[in-house]
Amino acid sequence: MTGRAWGVILLILLLAAAGGGVWLRCEGTAPTIDAPEALLIGRDGASLVVRVSDPESGVREVAIRLRHENGDQVLFERAYPGNPITGGIVKPDADPIEITIDPKSLGIGDGEAILEAKARDWSWAETFAGNSRVLEIPIRIDLQPPRIWVESGLTYIRRGGAAAVVYSLEEPTSRDGVEVGDVFYPGFPFPVDEPGRVQETPAGGRRVAIFAVSRNAPANPAIRVVGVDEAGNRAAVSWLTRLQEREFPEVRINLGGAFLSSKVPELASSLGIEEDDPISTFQRINSETRAADERRIREIVADSSAQRYWRGAFQQLRNSAVTSLFAEHRSYFAEGTKISEAIHYGYDLASTAGAPITAANAGRVIFGGPLGIYGNCVIVDHGLGVTSLYAHLSRIDVREGDLLEKDQRLGLSGATGLAGGDHLHFAIMVGGSYVDPKEWWDPKWVREHIEARLETQSP
Repeated sequence: MTGRAWGVILLILLLAAAGGGVWLRCEGTAPTIDAPEALLIGRDGASLVVRVSDPESGVREVAIRLRHENGDQVLFERAYPGNPITGGIVKPDADPIEITIDPKSLGIGDGEAILEAKARDWSWAETFAGNSRVLEIPIRIDLQPPRIWVESGLTYIRRGGAAAVVYSLEEPTSRDGVEVGDVFYPGFPFPVDEPGRVQETPAGGRRVAIFAVSRNAPANPAIRVVGVDEAGNRAAVSWLTRLQEREFPEVRINLGGAFLSSKVPELASSLGIEEDDPISTFQRINSETRAADERRIREIVADSSAQRYWRGAFQQLRNSAVTSLFAEHRSYFAEGTKISEAIHYGYDLASTAGAPITAANAGRVIFGGPLGIYGNCVIVDHGLGVTSLYAHLSRIDVREGDLLEKDQRLGLSGATGLAGGDHLHFAIMVGGSYVDPKEWWDPKWVREHIEARLETQSP
C-alpha cells in the first residue's frame, strides 16, 4: 500500500475519532435532580437535601430559588469547575446541597410557593449551552399553630395518680395529648358509645387523654394539653388543675441467707449473669436488670389501642391480702448493711399458692412470657393508654393478641423472677407511668374521675 493510501486511512481514522468525540460531547442527557416531591413548612422552617448528578458531561451549574407571591429569592447558586473541551470535573455526583427554608427570615407568610431547582451540564448540546433540567417542588407554608379547646373543667389529681381530660382540635395533628412537665401522655379519639368502635376524626375533632403525675414528677409540674400539627407548629393550653401531694412509704427489707444463696443465683443463671458473690449479683439484678426491664415494659405499652376495652372499676385479685404498697421506697439490707434500693411500683397481693390470676378488666394481651425480675409476666392493654401488669406467675394461660373479659384467667400465681415467695405483683400504668392501682379498684373514683369525662356530650 502506498504512502498516499496510508495517509487517507489515517485521515479517515482521525475524522472518525473527532466525530466520535464530537458526538460524545454533544450527548443529550440532562442532569438528574433528586429532591422531595413536596414540602409542608411550619413556623420553625424546614430543611431538605437536593442531589444533582451528571455522569456523562459533569455538573456545570446549579441554581435553587424560592418563588412565592412576594417574589423570587435565590437560596443556592453555584458554578462547578470544568471546560468545554474535557467537560466537567464534578461527575457523576455533586456534593449534596442542604437547603433551609425559614419563613421568618425570608419574610414569607402562609400560602403556596414553589422551590425551583435548575441544573446544567458541560455538554455541547444546545449550541454549547449544555443540557438543563428544571425541577419544581410545590410547597405549602402553614405558620398557624393548631387551635385547642379544653372542654374539661377543674381536674383533681394525686401524685402517683391519674386523671382524664377532654379537648377538641380544629385540625388533624401529628401528635397531641397531655404534657406533665416533660412527660407526654398521648391523646385518643373520643370513644363512642358502641363497644368495639372508635370515633372517626378526619379533621381533628374531640379527643381524650388519660394522664398521670408520676411519683417522681417535679413539684408543681406544668400540666397542659399540647398539639403539634403536620407542619410542626405546636400549641399548648393549660386548664384548671389541682395536684394533691402525698407521701410514699419507706420500707426496710432484710434479705435472708436462703434468698441470697438460692433465689439470686437461680435468677442470675437464667439471665446469663455470672457473679460469684450473691450480694454483688443481687445488686446487678436490682439495678441493671431492673432498669432494662422497665425500659422493655415501656416499649411494650407504648402503642396502646384507641379502643376502650375496659368498663367500670378494675378488680383486685380475689381473696388476696396486700403485702406491700404502691411506690414504696425499698431499702435492701444484708447482715445489717444496706446493699441496694428500689421503688416498688405496684401492689404485692398474696393468696393461696398457685392461685388463679385473673384479668382486672377487659383488654387485649400485649405480652406474655419471661421478663427479668418480674419472672413470668402478662401485660394487658385496656385501651386509651391504660395497661395492667401481672408478675411472678408460675404458669401463663394466655397468648399475645388474646382478647380478655374481666375476671378471665391469665395463669397461676408463683415465685418466678425476683420474688421471695408465692404472690402476684400487680401494677397499672397510664402511658409510661405507673399509677396507684387503689384508685382504679375504687368504683367511685373511676366513675367520677375517668368515666364521667368519657361520657360527656359535645358542647
